[in-house]
Amino acid sequence: MTRPRARMRLGTHLIGTPPWRSLPHGVVVYGEWDPEDRTTYYWEDWEVLGYENLDFWVEYDHYTRKVTLYRPVHVTEHLEPAHLSEGQQLVVTFGGHQHPVTVGEVGVGTIQHLAGAFTYDLQMGQPVAYAELQGDGFVLSVERFDERVLDVYHGTVLDTAGQKEHFGKRVAPGGLTFKGVLVGLALVLGLGWMTTSCGSGTETCTPRTVVAADGTVTTEQDCVRRSVFGSGGLGK
Repeated sequence: MTRPRARMRLGTHLIGTPPWRSLPHGVVVYGEWDPEDRTTYYWEDWEVLGYENLDFWVEYDHYTRKVTLYRPVHVTEHLEPAHLSEGQQLVVTFGGHQHPVTVGEVGVGTIQHLAGAFTYDLQMGQPVAYAELQGDGFVLSVERFDERVLDVYHGTVLDTAGQKEHFGKRVAPGGLTFKGVLVGLALVLGLGWMTTSCGSGTETCTPRTVVAADGTVTTEQDCVRRSVFGSGGLGK
């Protein structure tokens, strides 16, 4: 069973820059099987009580590693996940303004893990239909829990600075990024080059003439290998 990965704990306040103060009190992990990739993708949603007395949700995507802060929003249009398709373009109205959006993802996630308390009646194995609509600097998440509950949330993706501002710390778990892998590879290659250089050093050869008992004269090379760092030995 896949468990939550975000750096949050139920019942422990997250204190960011005033007035941001929130309390996680429920977490749910969703899984969705992709038959093309033959992979199950997971994401988790934390329901938190916010300073505006609203039920905020903090989403952490296990694949993209994005952290998104969602808050409920009233949209004039009726949006139904089952009636939307990826790439579809439409206009939605909220906050007294119209906003063009593009449907990014549509699917059905299944609840794989539950902990804490929720304002919804959630059950293990329950399917939840969703659609993600991408706008200019925001995302809308439309979620159909059952025949009674259809919610729309306005989301903002939070970088590390945004996470610290809202929660007082980075809530995305640590780990190697692509950039980190490149840096590590460069360090390994650099150390390998240094090791090779140190091991090879330089050779200094001096010709030496040898006269045998029978009068035969031969020339030999007397070679000494020296470190590229000098004579070595405690600064001598």
